[in-house]
Amino acid sequence: MSTLGTQPYGPQTAAVRSFLVRLAGLGAADRDAVVARHAALADSPRYQRADATLGDVITRSGREAARDALTGPLLQLVKHHADPADAPQGDSDDITLDPIAEPALAALLALLVRDLLDDDTVRLLTEAFSDTIPLG
Repeated sequence: MSTLGTQPYGPQTAAVRSFLVRLAGLGAADRDAVVARHAALADSPRYQRADATLGDVITRSGREAARDALTGPLLQLVKHHADPADAPQGDSDDITLDPIAEPALAALLALLVRDLLDDDTVRLLTEAFSDTIPLG
């Protein structure tokens, strides 16, 4: 029996939900700072290895359904429509993603499997948010 109804993000559901709520509350300056920090990190070999490890851990742990469950809530927070009045019926070609989408996805996925990753990998994948949504 699936636990996605009560724990859509697996054992880390509370942490993922908390992050999503805090992400929704970020202002423009904080979003810009996250994007800038992520840009400085994302091309480094360390970050690339951490990202590859993240994907592998999600697959090996069988948390693909939890990963997929993040899609809707994250998209609601990061998509923009060409004309906001057309958003509900808008053509998908009119949708663009906020630049924060990539660092947010990396951080959320790291939280999703935080219990299976070493602390350094989690810290690296969430580093862009260190000043705005610290993990504690």
